[in-house]
Order: sequence, then C-alpha cells, then structure tokens
Amino acid sequence: MKKLTLILLFLLPLYLAAQDNSREKNFFLNLGAEYRITPIHRSGDQAIATDFINPDLQNSGPVLNVGVDYYILQNFSLGFKTSVRYDLITTKVDETGTGSEVNYETERGLMFGYHFNLNYHFQVFKKGDLLVRAGLSLLNRNSEYVRTESTFNEEGEVVDTTSSIDNYNFTANKLSVGYGKGRSKIMMGVYISRNTKYFDEKTTFIIPFLCYSFDVAKF
Repeated sequence: MKKLTLILLFLLPLYLAAQDNSREKNFFLNLGAEYRITPIHRSGDQAIATDFINPDLQNSGPVLNVGVDYYILQNFSLGFKTSVRYDLITTKVDETGTGSEVNYETERGLMFGYHFNLNYHFQVFKKGDLLVRAGLSLLNRNSEYVRTESTFNEEGEVVDTTSSIDNYNFTANKLSVGYGKGRSKIMMGVYISRNTKYFDEKTTFIIPFLCYSFDVAKF
C-alpha cells in the first residue's frame, strides 16, 4: 500500500502537467498588441490615390487584439480575433464648390478589424513551436464618412446636391509566421489587400506587421 501511494504521488504531477499542456478540444482566450508598418505599394500606385485620405497613414500604427482559438487537434486550431485601433478617418467630403474645388475634413476615431485564422504548431524546437498562420481579415470597419456632391448646369450653377455614406473598408489575405513558447506567441507577417477604394484602379498593396499575444485563459 505504501509503495502504491508513493507511485501515485509520483505519477500525479506528471499527469497534471500533461493535462495542462494539452490543447486539443480546448478554447484559449488571448490578448495582444500589433504594430502595422507603412504599406508597400507597387510603383506608381500612390500617384493615382484619391485626394481624401492617405492610405499609408490610415493603415499603419499600433493595434490592440483580443481573440479566441479552438484547437481541433493538439497542433491545429481555428481562430477569430477582433482588432481595435485609434486612427485617421475621413469624416466629410464636400464637392459642392465650383470647378474642381473639394473641401474635406478629417479626424481620428476607433476602427475595427475582424480576423479569421487557421493556425498550425510545428514542434521543431526543443522548447517552443514554430507557428504558421493563414487567414482572412476584414479591415477598417467604422471608417464611414459623408460625401456631398453637386450637379451643375451648363452655366456652372449648382442645380442639385446629393449626400451619401462612403467608407474605406477592405478585405485582405493574412499570412504570418512566428515562435510560441508556453502562453506567449510572437509573429511577423503581412496583410495582402484585395480591391480597395484608395485608388482609381484595382490594385494591391502589402501591410507588414509584428505582433505579440498571450493566452490569458483556457476553457
């Protein structure tokens, strides 16, 4: 009986440690910070950008992330994150002036992003994992602004005005790679934009980023 008790006391901590390291069939709540670096454009794209907003300013800077990952397998998970940042938003565009005169106002506000990810852990290090992530991101939500346009007659007089709500929402593919140890993860990657409203023609730009996240709860 004494020997059995000693064996149980020895095996119990090992069992609990193994349980704690198990990710399969569990959710992990995580918090993190991200920094988006100035976008990379193809040559000439910025020359045809609209006059109302600077796409580089609106898509770079610090971001806060909160998300959850569900591990289907020990090393494979599905993830969803929400990002929040305080950034430049166009709030009003007034094209009711004569000729090509355009008046616009800008201010800063909260913008949101929604990210859907596939994650895989490659256990190639003695301590820690190589992380690979791919997904889809819905960026610049809450970037709506009011655009007012005029219709002119042949004498150049305003005969009608219309107002509409526009935005700088866009979708991007997301690829990243990094290192994870314990509850901490550090990643680097890129957002690859799809069609956006920043340019007169369809074009693509890349937003590099660095991020850190920490799993705060497992359930």
